[in-house]
Amino acid sequence: MLHVDTHNHLDFPAFDADRDAVLEQARAAGVGGHLIAGVEPEHWPRQRVLAAQHPGIRWTAGLHPQWAAKLTPDAIDDAIDGLPAQLDGPHAACGIGETGLDRLFADPETLPSQIHAFRAQLAIARTHDRPLVLHIVRAHGKALEILKADGVPAAGGVVHSFSGNRELAREYLTLGLHIGFAGPICRANARKLRGAAEDVPLDRLLVETDAPDQSPPGGPARNEPTTLIAVAEAVAAARGVEPDEVLRRSTRNAEALFGVFLPATEE
Repeated sequence: MLHVDTHNHLDFPAFDADRDAVLEQARAAGVGGHLIAGVEPEHWPRQRVLAAQHPGIRWTAGLHPQWAAKLTPDAIDDAIDGLPAQLDGPHAACGIGETGLDRLFADPETLPSQIHAFRAQLAIARTHDRPLVLHIVRAHGKALEILKADGVPAAGGVVHSFSGNRELAREYLTLGLHIGFAGPICRANARKLRGAAEDVPLDRLLVETDAPDQSPPGGPARNEPTTLIAVAEAVAAARGVEPDEVLRRSTRNAEALFGVFLPATEE
């Protein structure tokens, strides 16, 4: 069975020189599906083209909080105006994101701009009932406040590369969201992440690489979808199950959220 890397950025220039080879290597490792998460409008056409070229690729359109942090509210509104069109037409986006809040990699003083972009994208996700891909770093309290006040789309979504403990995971689960685990769970000191991975119900759990970023310890300098296996092994060890069970359930959950990535004959 081929599995799904539930979050990566194969559209990034880091893969321009050898993208086809990276996809072939991933497939040989058992990873045949990819959800490419959006970060800014310039990337959306490229993502759509990749989805048209490769049957195993789906994508989401979003304004990453680090990108929104650089913009004025008017510039954010201009970008947001083009977002609904990404949900229509051939090989359209299947969700909204990355969106959320980031107080580590973006200046905390830009939080008002991030919140403006976040709430606007939440509104579009609710209106069109599309799943969310959430990027939340050192801003969980404020993000949860907004999600509870504004509401999550019925289609749900995922907190990608989750960075909290089991109690925080439960708050997101209560809102109907999934929890995604990436390379950091492979670190020797990732005790709180392993506790969260142990606690998240299997039908709400996703594994991802976030390639080309967040390579697991000992992994390639440029992270690649092949490292999904290492992430699944770390999650499986925390839960006391086989890695294949984690991969199968994650793939099933991804397809329930975002649609079919691979024809049945390829699974």
